[in-house]
Amino acid sequence: MKAQTELFWSRFRSAYPAANREPFDVFRVGDTDESADGGADLIVSGTKTATSSLPEELVDIGIPFPGALSIVIDGKDRPRAIIETTEVRRRPFGEVDAQFAHDYGEWDRTLGTWKARNGAHYRAVCQKLGVEWHERRELVCERFKVVFSDAAHPAPSRSMNHG
Repeated sequence: MKAQTELFWSRFRSAYPAANREPFDVFRVGDTDESADGGADLIVSGTKTATSSLPEELVDIGIPFPGALSIVIDGKDRPRAIIETTEVRRRPFGEVDAQFAHDYGEWDRTLGTWKARNGAHYRAVCQKLGVEWHERRELVCERFKVVFSDAAHPAPSRSMNHG
């Protein structure tokens, strides 16, 4: 974990001492710096409260679980929020519903757009992983809430007093 992320986690732990566990994951939304910035903004604002992954993408970290705390970073690797997983469901891509697409918080928040954009994304991911893409491919669908953010808990400013 980078120093600024460790400091952010430390500030969170100071504010919430009962959260006496390590972060489950440190992650950014999307594949580009721009999408990571936009995704972090959507999460901090409360617009984005859901995400999804192929199980194959989670091999190194494991499947998230309710109560897991993760740190969201932006495109410059700056920590923006700490989220708590509230629900995890495994379901086929083709069975994702309109409410999940809305809670995903991106684009126009409709199921049609969610399926078109994520279908293209997961097709590319499957190709990289060497697995077949189809609408029955299982996703890990996660819901979360923000429990700490840079907007609600800005870092203390340094004093400019020279005494």
